[in-house]
Amino acid sequence: MNTPTNETQQVLGNGVPRSIGLHGRVAVLSGMAGGVALGGVLVAYLTLNGRLSAHALFMNATGLFIIGAILGLLHGVVLGYLGRPTAVTPQRVRGDMGRAALFAVPGLAVAWLATIWVAMTLVAAYTGRIGALIAVSVGWVAAGIILAVAALHAFKALKNAYARWPERRAGTLLTAASFAALLLIFLANRPEIWGLRLRLTENGAVLLAAILAVWVAGPMVTLALRLARQVPFPRALAGLGTTRSGKGFQDLLIGLVAGAVVGLLAVPFAAPGVTPAAMGTVVMGVSQSLVNEVLLRLILVTAVAWLLLRWERVPANRALIGAVVTATVVQVALYTPGALAVGFASWTGTVLFLLVVAAIPAAVFGLLFWRRGFASALVADVVALAVLALLA
Repeated sequence: MNTPTNETQQVLGNGVPRSIGLHGRVAVLSGMAGGVALGGVLVAYLTLNGRLSAHALFMNATGLFIIGAILGLLHGVVLGYLGRPTAVTPQRVRGDMGRAALFAVPGLAVAWLATIWVAMTLVAAYTGRIGALIAVSVGWVAAGIILAVAALHAFKALKNAYARWPERRAGTLLTAASFAALLLIFLANRPEIWGLRLRLTENGAVLLAAILAVWVAGPMVTLALRLARQVPFPRALAGLGTTRSGKGFQDLLIGLVAGAVVGLLAVPFAAPGVTPAAMGTVVMGVSQSLVNEVLLRLILVTAVAWLLLRWERVPANRALIGAVVTATVVQVALYTPGALAVGFASWTGTVLFLLVVAAIPAAVFGLLFWRRGFASALVADVVALAVLALLA
């Protein structure tokens, strides 16, 4: 009989578990860390740099703490579940998460106190009072400990989750590529944080790209890769380490030719005055193409096809066609504001522009993804943008 480990089988004499496990600790600590980071560290940074008024500091810090704690708890619950130790069952995780909620109450109270004092850094420095400076210092030490311990537990859970991830090779590649693409896009045109009128710096662009890659792109890519194995695509994951080199070369060649044709079709309808410099560099084109293919093909086409097969019970070919059409409609909708901004003399010009710049490319890339795989669709998208940039 195997001896149970401390992590998975810590119980009292009456059989009641006395540990919330790594998964429970990750959930609690992630909530604490999220609140401290958003309500304390971020507020202190913004006030010290004059980007946030010190008025209503208590309310601002508390409000951001609540948002950060909720996001951290959600992230921690998911990471804790996926990163649970091998011998821990999903049933055990659910029970431990319920007990972890009780631990979260005092934990979040402590984190909130640290958050408030960290947020008061500017006020303490301005007044120069010894008591306030000591309290702020203690708050920073507590915040640092919370963030460090949360990061350590999250890293352990992440290693467990990565070890049991069947699509880890393709998923890691796509998540890392998504981070690089988002970073280049944000650095070229730094966005403004909604509600704060704060335009991101270079460091902010790196942070936002990392957050979106880890919290948005990573989970969505993971789900799409899993669903893709349940959808009757002939070779949807081709180019992501699932095909032989000979077949892979054919896929890339077909994607290159298809992309060149699509790009040439769109050249006569390019916006007036567009130059290669205005279209961006090749690197920016690759970044935009990667984001498009991950969101519209890998995620959207796969998800719609899976839903049609699972819920509507339609034949496989009709489900796949419906998925490609859905992605095409979405891409046309995304391009419509730009087409209207061009200012064509008639609706005919606008419709033709959307047809050759959005609808036809989306349909071609979707069919390539369906028949030849993700890499072929990505190459076609990149080549089409390059041809349009060079010849427009």
